Amino acid sequence: MKTRLEKFDVCEDCLSVGITDTNCSCSYGSYKSIKLEFEVCDCCGQILHDGQPADTPFNETQLKKQ
Repeated sequence: MKTRLEKFDVCEDCLSVGITDTNCSCSYGSYKSIKLEFEVCDCCGQILHDGQPADTPFNETQLKKQ
């Protein structure tokens, strides 16, 4: 399976591309975001690893800024 890294602006609290926790601040409108890389399937465009951010140096740097 071919994959690529893609950057998304995600909720700073739950780090989710989509709303996964209905009690998170992102489900209520305006919220702080952070740009993170996710592994995406080249064939179908699905975000892999249950939507968890990829383990990359870029993400490490971004998360330290929080």
